[in-house]
Amino acid sequence: MFAEPRKWRRLRTICLSLVGPFLAPLMVFLPVGPAVAQVGPDVIVGGTAVSGFNGSNQNDTVKWGAFGDITAYSIATTSCNKGDMNLAWVDTTRFHPVIGGNMFRLKDGRFEHIGQSWLKHAFCALSETLCGSCSGTPCSSLGVGCSDPYTASRNGTQSLLGPKYQVNAATGFFTWPHPTPSGNATIRGRLQVQTDDVTPSLNPGALYFVEAQYVTEDDATWGHKNNNASWREVTISSSLFLTTSGPTMQEEPGILAWLAHDPGVTMGKISVQNDGLFWVGYSVTDEGGGLWHYEYAIQNLNSDRSGQSFSIPIPAGVNVSNIGFHDVDYHSGDGIGGVDQDGTDWPGVLAGGSLTWATTDFNTNPNANALRWGTLYNFRFDADVPPTSGTATFGLFKPPDPGDPTSQTVALQVPSVPVGCSCMGNLDGSTAVDGGDIQFFVDMAVNGLPVDPCAELAVPNEVPLDMDDVNEMVTLLLTGTTCP
Repeated sequence: MFAEPRKWRRLRTICLSLVGPFLAPLMVFLPVGPAVAQVGPDVIVGGTAVSGFNGSNQNDTVKWGAFGDITAYSIATTSCNKGDMNLAWVDTTRFHPVIGGNMFRLKDGRFEHIGQSWLKHAFCALSETLCGSCSGTPCSSLGVGCSDPYTASRNGTQSLLGPKYQVNAATGFFTWPHPTPSGNATIRGRLQVQTDDVTPSLNPGALYFVEAQYVTEDDATWGHKNNNASWREVTISSSLFLTTSGPTMQEEPGILAWLAHDPGVTMGKISVQNDGLFWVGYSVTDEGGGLWHYEYAIQNLNSDRSGQSFSIPIPAGVNVSNIGFHDVDYHSGDGIGGVDQDGTDWPGVLAGGSLTWATTDFNTNPNANALRWGTLYNFRFDADVPPTSGTATFGLFKPPDPGDPTSQTVALQVPSVPVGCSCMGNLDGSTAVDGGDIQFFVDMAVNGLPVDPCAELAVPNEVPLDMDDVNEMVTLLLTGTTCP
């Protein structure tokens, strides 16, 4: 064996004697046995509209008041670090979470985003125990297992509120410092809703939900950006105050409240390469009389690229009506340059075998009404054919990096190819053309009901119905036509 020279042994002994006191405390953390992969920091919303570690309702929600037709709220949040490393929480820098609040309404089968807030910038994390045992740290970080509460009043403090456009929710990066909201002192920057949307007498049977979401860079860097939102049901009194109802549904975006309350809803996801995640919900309802209602909702959880268009294939011969769209209002100067993002509705256009909703492209207007992170938009229509499995196309708003996509596809239900008519004039499915078909024909000819192929008596696939169709229908009724 090679003999270490005496002078080297002596030098090593001297070095160890000098650094030993500094190394000794670290030795207890050296791994013994196989290495265990680290999870990293992982922030979740442990409590939505929960302001204390014991789940107390005290100050869980605040109604700030109204200005014009807008009512403003804020909701408490309690975050938890379920990872195995401390989460950075340094105020006056960009290394802290930002916190957004949303409100949704489920009414008549439609799940809609009716209000959003600016982002509260976090400061000084406490070391509480809403989510379990806590390894306490100074307030510049949230320790492993620890929770940190913010009351609703604190989350509505306007000097702490910054706009969403500064934040890339896919990476957690944001610029610092942030501007503060503008407008009326009572409502600016807070969770704003149209007062009519929350007035109980105007919304019989409606259900309401609030959602909170935390975004921060070290959480995203470790791959935990997709579990940062949680929702909770609330009730609204005649005085428009909020009361919590039921538990916080941790690590679920608000759109999942629709699924929880409507078994006819199906959920899917759009995961954008090198970016973020959209949730897609949809339902198709048989309205009777040969009419189906198609309802889609898309929530952008954390995609910085954002959404610019949504396209559903419509086969030839399908009649589409009642095309609709719903978005959520921006406010308080939450846009580039301190102006509100454009709130122009996406028009639904039927052309080229597709029904497409779209907003202005990014290069034309960076403040266009894109489906940005933390928002949910709705797309709907009626069709005279039942659903089938198909694929929709979702266009992205911000330009891609080289190799990244400009659009994504998602599997869902779409209108089917119409079936030809086996007995002309038979609109009620009976065995003959008789009095039972008259009302259906009148509704199609006069009242705008989608036209059944069996009613297109004069010229197939020609709509709307005209007097030639009426004359043919009268002939079939008088002759007592029977069906095979």
